[in-house]
Amino acid sequence: MRRTLIALIVLLSSTCCIAQSYSTVKINMPASKAERSSLIGLLELDHYQLTEDNNIIVEIGPREMLRLQQSGYKYQVLVADLQRKLEQENARYYEARSKGLPADETAGRLAFEQTGKTVDQIIATPTAFEVKSTFGGYYSFAEMNAAMNQLAADYPALVTKFSIGQSHLGNDIWCIKISDNPATDETSEPEVLFIGLQHAREAIGGSSMLFFMQYLCENYATNTAVRDLVNNREIFIIPCMNPDGWEYNRLNGGAGAGWRKNRRNNPGSDEGVDLNRNWGWDWGNCSAPIQGAASSCGSSSYSSDTYYGPSAFSEPETQAIRDFTYSHHLVAMIDQHAYGPYYSLPFGRPSLSTNVMDPLDDKYYTYISSAMGTYNGMRAGDSYQALDYEVAGGVKDWMLKGNIGTGNKEKVMGLTGEGGAGGGTGGSYGSFWPPASQIINLSKGIVFQNLQLLYAAGSYINLQDISDMRVTGLSGSFGFSATRVGLADAPVKVSLIPLENIASVGAPVTINSMPNYFDKQTATVGYTLPAALSNGQRIRYAWRIETGGVTYYDTVTKFYNPVTLLYDDMEGSFSDNWINNSTSGAWGLTAAGTGYGGGSSRALSESPSGKYGASTTRMAIYKQSFDLSDATASWLSFQVRHRAENFRDKLQIQISTNSTNGIDGAWTAVAGTTTVQEPGTLDGSTINGIPALTGVKEEWTRELFDLSAFTGHNAVWLRFVFTAGPTNSFYFSEDDGFYIDELSLIKSTAPLVTLPVHFTGFTAQLQPDATVRLQWWAQTDAQHAYFEVEKSADGSRFTSIGRGPSAAPYIFTDPSPYAGTGYYRIRQVDMDGSVTYSAVVLVNYQLKAAQVQLFPNPAAKQVEIRILTDRSGRYSLRITDYAGREVKQATIWVTPGTASAGIDISTLAAQLYIVNLYDQLGRPVATRQLVVSR
Repeated sequence: MRRTLIALIVLLSSTCCIAQSYSTVKINMPASKAERSSLIGLLELDHYQLTEDNNIIVEIGPREMLRLQQSGYKYQVLVADLQRKLEQENARYYEARSKGLPADETAGRLAFEQTGKTVDQIIATPTAFEVKSTFGGYYSFAEMNAAMNQLAADYPALVTKFSIGQSHLGNDIWCIKISDNPATDETSEPEVLFIGLQHAREAIGGSSMLFFMQYLCENYATNTAVRDLVNNREIFIIPCMNPDGWEYNRLNGGAGAGWRKNRRNNPGSDEGVDLNRNWGWDWGNCSAPIQGAASSCGSSSYSSDTYYGPSAFSEPETQAIRDFTYSHHLVAMIDQHAYGPYYSLPFGRPSLSTNVMDPLDDKYYTYISSAMGTYNGMRAGDSYQALDYEVAGGVKDWMLKGNIGTGNKEKVMGLTGEGGAGGGTGGSYGSFWPPASQIINLSKGIVFQNLQLLYAAGSYINLQDISDMRVTGLSGSFGFSATRVGLADAPVKVSLIPLENIASVGAPVTINSMPNYFDKQTATVGYTLPAALSNGQRIRYAWRIETGGVTYYDTVTKFYNPVTLLYDDMEGSFSDNWINNSTSGAWGLTAAGTGYGGGSSRALSESPSGKYGASTTRMAIYKQSFDLSDATASWLSFQVRHRAENFRDKLQIQISTNSTNGIDGAWTAVAGTTTVQEPGTLDGSTINGIPALTGVKEEWTRELFDLSAFTGHNAVWLRFVFTAGPTNSFYFSEDDGFYIDELSLIKSTAPLVTLPVHFTGFTAQLQPDATVRLQWWAQTDAQHAYFEVEKSADGSRFTSIGRGPSAAPYIFTDPSPYAGTGYYRIRQVDMDGSVTYSAVVLVNYQLKAAQVQLFPNPAAKQVEIRILTDRSGRYSLRITDYAGREVKQATIWVTPGTASAGIDISTLAAQLYIVNLYDQLGRPVATRQLVVSR
């Protein structure tokens, strides 16, 4: 068979590529790794998905189909014509949409992370985003351009649009910059680049970039986390790097078409260069040593989908981004592709001795890929680990190591995102063209991913509460650990914000520097509980982390002297407390030194002596049931770290109220602090809507589970259930597994009481856009109904301007503060109507008069209005006669600097007029006289 493959490679190497329909095929793969690699090379596969029986499903064109037919390997055609299938599936989606069904009915302790929620609930769909009615739901190049123009017009204070160069056919490569000062290069802010559609057929790249930029702009005014990022990052988004190839697909088959390269006019009849083989690091270097198929690494053949071009950076598209990088100070980037789901990390050519990952860079890539893949199931590895072949001349490697010192080019932490395709064959396997019904959900996962990359580009801290859930004293201290997971080293301020049953807290802790990536520091903040607090009462607080201009929170629940039903530090014998029930392998206690806290400590693990195996289910059952019949609350807590194939291999924490032995009965998987529960089985996921721990978290994490749903039962059972799927070519398909330590289960039998509300802090800050950001901290009791925000111009007569959030953090924005001194207070209202007030805080807002010039003045037919201001925004212009009658009005958008607008006055009578200029809140900022003469 090997000789047949070699002969076919020679025979078919000159076969030209014709743009025809693609098919989805399941191929029975040989057992030999060498033969598998040869077959992948023969078909020039750059994307495929493994099935549970370790075969592969691929999308291939007619040339590759012919090669497959002649190879002698068995295969099954699942979809003969992908474009036709996509048309049929989208037709059902559009029909349902036309009937007004919502998208989800037509479709089958990180910042932004939310316990027990899915990404669809966390990330809102921008109102400006559209699933198009043509081109499979995707934006054409012209529609992308129109959407970007509209965004720039709607948000001129946040957005600038510019071209970084042109393609082979003269199409502009458009870039959107999003920042609070988009016209200014703020050198102190980290710059991050997002690229879509480097490969023309990988459709979700373009739509997800539009979705992302619209999400940032639409949520800037109302979401403080988004606002922090936009104000403290410079964000560059290129939704379509390969406009020629994208438009070629639209005009030659539309959605489902298979053109990948650009449209370079090569000698002969074969066109195009694979842009992601044209970058200047390891360009064209696919000779030994190499792992996997050399043809997938890159090819010198014009007809190949991986043709790397005549020289590095031979293509205007790669040149444009190279030169853009030289002129900026980028620190991180992601190149969005499809399909995966995986992140392809440096290096593309790990076999080369020149490509050795710096240990701290390796820690960054491990952490950030795990954080980014929280809700989209992405795995991560270098090209060979993720794809089973190597890649030369890719963008991620050049960003990391290429041409450092040329212009402003520094080390840029680049990676490639092979977005989960969703909705391929049967909805389970990948596709370059996800159906219209999946575009929004996939884009939401990519938005969460991109937000994590933005956080990590600056100063970013992984904070963990390290104190026991069981609080034993009315005074003491709560501890935390802070690990640097961002690229920047900046001071970090950590505050303890009391939320429930805490009388007072100590001063915030400031960490001035953590100079090395993944440096860790621990600290404590003191607390005092109310003297009247009885045993079993709940305590809640939040850690507030402020660093590099961004603020985020971690909310913690503890109990004062609860009843401890279970505590296991894993230092005894496994059989003391646990029963093993596994199909293969066995739970047990790990070797000394592997538990939480190091030293001689041990941990509970499903694979205590190495990596877990494939196709296994392993249960660890606690020997005894727990009596929660008299409980008013119950919580489970433990420390955990883990490495498992994301969304494929998982750990569920299960509870039963009717089991008799820990095996029989009905069981419920419970949601914890970092569990995920994304619905469905797209891209091989086994989560399917059921809470589970999965993926990679190499640092110990405190996991909390609220078991209140099981109170009232006298025999509650606990077990850990680990499941792993079949083996596959992904390098980490079997990994180190889960480590669990410091496990406790507690209950309270006392009626839970929160002592009366009191305010612990209230601040008001004038923002650069002339709004006021209010934030307050308060402990609320069971009688609390809501907060109301009030303001006053004189400090005595207050009026309501809206209700505050229903839960912490309590943040409110006043879009129109009073000129001069404004007074603010918070009115806390109980359910019985009684009220308490916060302290009053003051904000001084001085309207800055814009400098306005009228030229010429007097004027006859047209007057030019020139505005010089240090504020961005929309200004309204009203021209009135001396009787106060409005004769002209106009809207002028300005950025800091000078803006001008021409006003036609040819129809106005010759006389004196008053020109009034108002800011976007309707406040007057300038008045001028205009003389119209004839």
